[in-house]
Amino acid sequence: MLADPEIGIHRFFDRPDPEKQFLYQLMLEEPDPQAALDNYREILTRICSQEAYDELLHSGFKVIFRDENRSQEETVELAESLLIL
Repeated sequence: MLADPEIGIHRFFDRPDPEKQFLYQLMLEEPDPQAALDNYREILTRICSQEAYDELLHSGFKVIFRDENRSQEETVELAESLLIL
């Protein structure tokens, strides 16, 4: 699934995934939590670059674009419809 790179950078910790929340809590315990978060976002900026997005978009693999208006169930159905059996 592809989403605008800015979503991955600025909303990384918005989801309740235990791994993400664990990492977030560790950063909040740093002497300068804001600096730790800013540093992590800089890393995400490099990983979630437009170049990386375009490479995935044009990789030849089927792509599902993130849609905030689509339910999880609808996304699963969409992914299932793209399966080659």
